[in-house]
Amino acid sequence: MATLALAGAAGAADLSGDVGIGAVRSPHDIRGVRTSTDPMPYLNFTWGPVFARIDTFGVQLAPLGDGALELVGQYRGDGYRVSGLRRRDDAIPLGLGTLQVTPVGAFGLNVLGDLGPSGGLIVQARYLARFRLGRTTLFPELGLEFEDAAYVRYYAGVSGSDLATVGPAYRPGAALNPHLGLLVETPLTDRIELHAYWRAQFLDDAIRRSPLSTGDRVRSTVLLGLAYRF
Repeated sequence: MATLALAGAAGAADLSGDVGIGAVRSPHDIRGVRTSTDPMPYLNFTWGPVFARIDTFGVQLAPLGDGALELVGQYRGDGYRVSGLRRRDDAIPLGLGTLQVTPVGAFGLNVLGDLGPSGGLIVQARYLARFRLGRTTLFPELGLEFEDAAYVRYYAGVSGSDLATVGPAYRPGAALNPHLGLLVETPLTDRIELHAYWRAQFLDDAIRRSPLSTGDRVRSTVLLGLAYRF
């Protein structure tokens, strides 16, 4: 999952944002991988140049426009183990990005290289608006993620020892996956916030046509968090 929440002001000296616990449920698009609901820390804060945005972490390197140039890492959880298939390890994405917080919403761009086994490239672009509904804040999101051929082939391709179980060989190209999302923040007390996030990612045919794939067109993710607001 690659969520993005509006960050605090770049360069703020104090801890600002939300720290708590959460749970996430996200089905895998590979057949045989069990869907589960997993606990996770809920981290969405800035502390000086350091930041966390749910599954994205990093440090601001220099001011840039209405935000900063950032060194960015991300947790994705794309790896899996299925009997009869070679093991796929999680990606280790690291690269540069920026979050531009403007009067009309936030614009984000990340360019990440996988330091893990795929050696692939991931490019993410997204936009978030912000609306108030009473005490509740809504963050609608539009996004697009590009995964190059090396990344897609590692996770959805069929080769080597996979052939004995699945066959025939499958060598996909790059994938372009758009998504829609909605983050909802509701205060329970002056400092305790309830967070709910939903995202629907529309999978490219390069992934869906894999013999390993469930064939589902949409991957839906749900996250709930309870956090203390600093």
